Parts: sequence; structure tokens; C-alpha cells
Amino acid sequence: MIYDFYEILGQGIIAARTERYKEAIKFLSLAAKIEPFNPRVWLWLATASQTVEAKRKYLQEALKVDPNALAASVLLGRLNQSENDYNKKNSMLAIFTCPHCGGKQRFDPDISGMQCEYCGKVEILTFENASDHEACLTTSLQESSGNWAVIESQSACNACGAKTTHPPSQVTIRCPFCNSDMITIQSATPNLVSPTGIAPFQYHKDDVLEIISKQWSIQTRKLLQLINNNEVMLSSIYLPFWTFDGTVQIFCALGYRVSPVVYSPEERVILKGEWPVEKSWFECNIDDLLIYAARSVPNDLIMSIFPFDLKSILEYRPEILAGWQAENYQIALEDAAIESHKRMRDIAFKRATRRNLFMLPSDMLQDDVLVFDKTYKLVLLPVWIISRKTSNSVSRTLINGQTGKISENKSNWLS
Repeated sequence: MIYDFYEILGQGIIAARTERYKEAIKFLSLAAKIEPFNPRVWLWLATASQTVEAKRKYLQEALKVDPNALAASVLLGRLNQSENDYNKKNSMLAIFTCPHCGGKQRFDPDISGMQCEYCGKVEILTFENASDHEACLTTSLQESSGNWAVIESQSACNACGAKTTHPPSQVTIRCPFCNSDMITIQSATPNLVSPTGIAPFQYHKDDVLEIISKQWSIQTRKLLQLINNNEVMLSSIYLPFWTFDGTVQIFCALGYRVSPVVYSPEERVILKGEWPVEKSWFECNIDDLLIYAARSVPNDLIMSIFPFDLKSILEYRPEILAGWQAENYQIALEDAAIESHKRMRDIAFKRATRRNLFMLPSDMLQDDVLVFDKTYKLVLLPVWIISRKTSNSVSRTLINGQTGKISENKSNWLS
């Protein structure tokens, strides 16, 4: 009788993931007889075994086959109680498997749920809108919260126990040993700010191809040919953004007193001080000012696909990133706060100009412009990237994954 090694191994893995350990050991033992020099078999036998002695035996077999087997070394270390205590305190990683068959799950924005790649079962998730309550910027900066240090991040696979290192800009990774999705919920970087909100993709690959076809009068077939030939890369990714709220006050130095007035819920003239030296100030609220929190894409290119609908973003949950790429932030909160301060001043000056309350910024004293009550959030927003690498540069086009807005006119490399 001819046995299919990968079919038997697959049945053993599924049985192990669904906690049918006796059945798993039966299939995996048979797989080990067929291919005894495959370290993955011994790793899964160790996972399915229920005693320390058996686990150690199978892990040692894996190391005999491959002395450089990282997963086996890691799992042997986890048999030590001190290693287990360390992992409980420091490892907060999530993988997502189907409760029905143990297969891998991926988040599907169309159904707002997790769908199993193996049996197709759907697990509907319940989400809440991201909280409007933002963290106080002053407090966070005093506590040095959110200041990014560029180091290698470490992740661990709860399916096979492997640990891998990866660039800090990559959040969602696949285990190179068992191909499970892993998400680093708590990075090794101290004081790393966790996302507050996320906007799932509303435009998918077919939608993007249709947008390009209509916008640039290019045949979808030709674009697909470029993609299939690896001449053009089409990828979806969640990009990180700091979003700031704040209030700006500008002294109305016009030579006369401006009476208090409310122009809108966001703009008004107020009086500060006591009579007879009270002064008029233009005051405006600035909400959801976005600062791109990384350096992978030029800022002007990012801004060309604005706006995003930040009122409809969901509360961040790791499940939404299952199966999707995400970039971690590289711009420290402190640096982003300085940039947001400058932009808020510019926005306030433009608004004051429209109200005829303007004086030249060069004539303003430092105390004539105040920015206060600043709060912040970190959000992940969906973007499609169409890129083509040449010998000298990389040409990119972006598409807003929430609205479908495209970044530029037809690129000459798609002609």
C-alpha cells in the first residue's frame, strides 16, 4: 500500500490542533516511518505528546535530524519551568485556527469575520467603533511612552514553538516552519504604543484592478500580465498613522478689540484677561490631524489619497490583521507631536485668514499662538500599493483601501 506522506502529515497536524492527540500521534508516527529525516514530523509529535519525557524524546530526534532546528531548540527550552514563566510574562502572541477543524483562519473584511481556509466555516466577530477618548499627549511624552527604538523584533509561534526575528516595520508574519499566521501583540520594544483603531479594507484586488482600468484606460488583462510576470507588484498593507486633536488660539492683534463670536462649533473668538486689558483671541478646534508614522512611502504621495473616514474606524483587534500585512510605526510619538504642532498652527492661520482676523505669522510672538489640550491615537489604515522597481528607483502608485481614491494620473510605466 502506498502512503501519501503529506496527506498523512496534514491529518496528524489537524488532529493535533483540534486536541485529538491519540489520533494525531497515530498519523504522525506513520509519517515518521515514511520520512524519518523530516524534522517537522518530530516537532509535531512533540506537540501532540502529553508528557515531558515524550516531548523531550521527539525534540531530541528532531535535533538529530537537523542540529540547527530552531523550533526544536526553542521547545526544549520551554520544557524548563523558568522558560515557561518567562514566556507567560513576555509572550503575547496570537494565532487563529478554526474551532471546527483546526485549519488556518484569515480575517475577511467583507463578512467582518474569520473564515477557515480548510473547511470554509465562518466565525462572525463583533466590533465596536474605535473609542473617541484619546491619550493625553503631555502625559505620554513625560512618561516617554511611544518613543520608537529601531531594533529587531522577536515573535514566537504557538503552533510549533518556533521563534523568529524580523524587521520592526513588519507586524504580521508567517511562521517559516508550520506556515501559521503570527501576530506580535506586545513587541519586544519597550513603551511601544498599541493601535487604538483600524479601518478594514473596503476595496479588494478585483476592485483595484477595475479602478486602474477605468481611471487610466489600461486593459485589466495587460495589468494582470505585468503582475503575473513580477514586473509590477500589487500589495495590500495597513499603514500606521498618528492622529492628533488639539485647540489652537491666535491673538487678534488688529489694533482694535474683536467682540466674542461663535462662527461654528470648531471656530470662535473669545476674550482673555480682565477688563480693561482683556484681549481677543481666535480659537479653533482641530480634529483627527493625520501624521504618517513611517518612512516607507513619501509623505506627499500618502497625502494624495486623503481623506480617510476616521469616524468609521473599528476598535483595534488582532484578528483583523490575520492574513494581512501591516507596517509598524517608525516615527516616534515625540517627533510626530512636533510636526502636528506646526501643522495645527498653519491650519489655524488659514482659518483666521478666512475670518479676516489675520496678521503676518512673522509678526507673531511665541506667546501669540497657543496649542493645547492635545491628544493622540495610533490607527492602522488600509492602502493598496502598485510598484515597479527599475535599476535606479521604485515607482509607486497608491490607492486608498477605504475609499478607492488613486494617488496620481497614469504612470508611464503602465503605458
